[in-house]
Amino acid sequence: MSETEEMLKKSTLDLESCVASLLDITEFKRTEEALRRSEESAKRLAQENLSIAEIGRIISSTLRTEEVYELFAEEVQKLIPFDRISINTVNHSDRTVTNTYSAGSKLAYYPDGRVIPFENSIYQNLAPKRSGILVQPVDESDVRTRYPALLPVFQAGFRSMISVPLIAKDQIVGLLHLRSVTPHAYTDADLLLAEKVGREIAGAIANAQLFAERTQAQKALQESEQRYRALAESAQDFIFILDRDGNVQYVNRFGAATFGSRQEELIGRNVLEIFPSENSDRQLQRIREVFDSGTTLRVDHKTTFQNLKLWLNTQIIPLRNERGEVTSVLGVSRDITERKGAEEEMAALQEQLRQSQKMEAIGRLAGGIAHDFNNILTVIRGYSELSLMNLKESDPLKTNLAEIQKAAGRASDLTRQLLAFSRRQILEMKLINLNLLVKDLDKMLRRVIGEDIELITLQAPELDSVRADPGQIEQAILNLAVNARDAMPHGGKLIIETANADLDEVYTRTHMGVTPGHYVTFSVSDTGCGMTPEVRERVFEPFFTTKDQGTGLGLSTVYGIVKQIGGSIWLYSEPGQGTTFKIYLPRVAEKAEGIPRRNYSTDLPAGSETILLVEDEPSVRDLASRILRGQGYTVMEAANGHEAMQLLKDQTKKTIHLLLTDMVMPRMGGKELAERLKNLLPGIKILFTSGYTDGAIVHRGVLHPGTHFLQKPFTPVVLARKVREVLDN
Repeated sequence: MSETEEMLKKSTLDLESCVASLLDITEFKRTEEALRRSEESAKRLAQENLSIAEIGRIISSTLRTEEVYELFAEEVQKLIPFDRISINTVNHSDRTVTNTYSAGSKLAYYPDGRVIPFENSIYQNLAPKRSGILVQPVDESDVRTRYPALLPVFQAGFRSMISVPLIAKDQIVGLLHLRSVTPHAYTDADLLLAEKVGREIAGAIANAQLFAERTQAQKALQESEQRYRALAESAQDFIFILDRDGNVQYVNRFGAATFGSRQEELIGRNVLEIFPSENSDRQLQRIREVFDSGTTLRVDHKTTFQNLKLWLNTQIIPLRNERGEVTSVLGVSRDITERKGAEEEMAALQEQLRQSQKMEAIGRLAGGIAHDFNNILTVIRGYSELSLMNLKESDPLKTNLAEIQKAAGRASDLTRQLLAFSRRQILEMKLINLNLLVKDLDKMLRRVIGEDIELITLQAPELDSVRADPGQIEQAILNLAVNARDAMPHGGKLIIETANADLDEVYTRTHMGVTPGHYVTFSVSDTGCGMTPEVRERVFEPFFTTKDQGTGLGLSTVYGIVKQIGGSIWLYSEPGQGTTFKIYLPRVAEKAEGIPRRNYSTDLPAGSETILLVEDEPSVRDLASRILRGQGYTVMEAANGHEAMQLLKDQTKKTIHLLLTDMVMPRMGGKELAERLKNLLPGIKILFTSGYTDGAIVHRGVLHPGTHFLQKPFTPVVLARKVREVLDN
């Protein structure tokens, strides 16, 4: 190998060695650069985590939004350098955003506090995707085309823009904006980081909004409480706040002074101690009803204070917490004793006058109806009974006549109730079982209520007996059935229920006029239209009616019947919920076997005396004459007192043993005729008869001594026995 070749080979080896060295250095440099970038990324990530943690600490450390925003901006600057930062709050109710906070460059485009509609805001670009945007436009036309809402930002000199939505509880509560005057200052990584820190500040905005709303509400509440407390303290009424048990939580100055106490001395005491009442349980019940119903209660009630009886007008008003729950009640009591006294005195005078006029009218009505109707019933009952006596048991007419007799007997019972209501007849108290009585009324009730109404009877299997007038109880049930029928013009259900009932002191304390004890109750319920409170208050008043036609006596008669036999009646009704009348009658130990009715005996006492019969109703006069003649008496007939006196002049030599005369007749009544005959015939016996007891022979429901009276309608047996009784006396 030549020297030249050796030199060339050596140079080649040196060159290869140099290239290898250069390659090693390049790889080292690459590795070193990668390591540096990794370290920078780790530092950046650590700084991000540190700043985000600091942001979280800032947000949780204070509710002062200005302080939170300033510290937040400082931490964001460490992560994403900006020339200007802005935070907007979103108002969904009026569809606007408010520029709540700004910091950084003086290149301002929207001042703090500026309100911008959604359509003029970048919100409309962020809301659909609920994600941020990075905008680094080339020129103004680019902005105008893509993001017109950012045109003022570009015109202010900013060339790099990040905007992200701030989302809390799945709702956009605000917007975060980062701006830089440097073109292409931000990357996609900066956008992601901005969204990340935005999630932290979103909670602060939501909390700040909630805190502001609560603070405003509390301020308004405090101002309201101050105003109302000032009013309460200056009021001349007793104002207090109670808990559910009636314990006093607040009392105003006037209320405390009224009791000669300081306000703090009454706090904690029970209102029932301050205002004692005969029905304290009911008062506490009313307070609790306000708690349960959440409605205001207004009531006038009596109380005792320093041995004085007072009338108070009290309003109980529910007080609610922020969840709408009633936590206490506000009471306002005003002394209305003087006003109530005047009202009660006037009402008592008016009631006395009204009752007097009503009873006088009822008395006249009862007298007229009883006199005329009982004359008719006398004829029906008399002739049907005479016919029954003359028929064989197998005669088919006997059943028909018996039904007529039964109907006439029931009609007689009804007229007797009218007389009893007007205090013109003594009650015929009998031992009865209400189950049997209701069963006996079944057919009549079905006729009364009609086919559109279903009659349901619920009877207690072991019902005790009561002592009452069967006719009056029947009338009460019929009147209640008619009232129920009228309340159900389109049909419904009428329910009659019987039961035994034991009423204790708890019940009687809330039901005036009722004493504890054992009772039999029957109730009449309907599914009709119900009653308003105004109607319920007056429903038992005579002549009160809500119907186009009617006397208004039906329910007042029921009330009178029940009270007259020692019972009580209570009404339960709400508009649209139907009505229930519940009647309580004192229970008796004896057992009733059936519904007592008069016995129609064929045993008619006879006689041979002479009787002067004076009756203005021809059919009644003919019936009585026929009955008496059939029993062997000699009968002289006259249509009125004047005619009777003329008859005596023509029969001067005839001995008259008995005067049987109607009380109410034209020209001369029965009482005047009797007085004249006593002077002419000192030994004559007198028997009065009428459809009702006249004041001329009765005083407070008691016959004058020595007076004999026969109530119409009468039957042949009753007439014959009464005549024989008077003649033999």
